[in-house]
Amino acid sequence: MKQFCFLLLIWSFVTMSWAQQQPSAEAQGWYKKGAWRQGWKVKPYAQMDVETFYRQYQLHPAMYDSIFAWLKSVDAVGSAPAKAVMKWSHAVANIQDLPLRTPENTQWEQHRRHIDLQWVVAGSERLAITRDTTILDPRNKYNPKKDVQNFRFKNAPSAQQYILLDSDPKRFYLFFPTDVHECCGIADKPETVRKIVVKIEYFE
Repeated sequence: MKQFCFLLLIWSFVTMSWAQQQPSAEAQGWYKKGAWRQGWKVKPYAQMDVETFYRQYQLHPAMYDSIFAWLKSVDAVGSAPAKAVMKWSHAVANIQDLPLRTPENTQWEQHRRHIDLQWVVAGSERLAITRDTTILDPRNKYNPKKDVQNFRFKNAPSAQQYILLDSDPKRFYLFFPTDVHECCGIADKPETVRKIVVKIEYFE
């Protein structure tokens, strides 16, 4: 019983910490209408930063509409892996086949100038996300050319410090500069997954 109460307390803390990032009514209404998906049936992950997505979309709506229309029409499984398979004014799409890694070989990463749209179309990949940078230490300096910096936990992580996400083809992920994320982890089994990654420029 004590263990159950402790787990319930942890889950309440997780829910509370993520609930602090509630979007505005305007952003939430726009998001729920879903016209931005351009008829694409793949759904965003539940913890996505709706407010930031809404603000970024308003700056370049035609580009975002084109990105989602392309995602709806692309032969994601049948196409050959390729870099820059599609380009927009401030975005580029890559089709990748990526081998999954054991936990000791994955890395937490953060981008400052780009948004990652990630869609695993074949296989299942374990991802993780945190928005609390106080629990992380940098592993290297920020690389402006690659727009990436890697991190590790200061101490052994606990359940309330991050969220694990096991991908499936019916869900996509948008990681903004505030979303420190870890990718390419083994979910069900060691395998190579097919993944589309769209790198979208982030505007202040």
